Amino acid sequence: MSTAKALEYRIIQQLLHARTGRSPDRHSSGIPWAERVIAILGLTVGLLTLGSYLQELLWVLLAVGAVFVMGIVGK
Repeated sequence: MSTAKALEYRIIQQLLHARTGRSPDRHSSGIPWAERVIAILGLTVGLLTLGSYLQELLWVLLAVGAVFVMGIVGK
């Protein structure tokens, strides 16, 4: 295939993909599915990590509150 034909083919493909709303770099053979799975796994890991820290922060806040209350009541 000559350079001009390759360039013409690329331009036509870009125009067709722009018309359908898909980007020319992505194929419909599973890439969006894989990206969706990766996003879901990342969100799940992030929520689990945040949840584990929030539990520990809750205990810290309860301890600080208890010390604060004991300090006020003890005076």
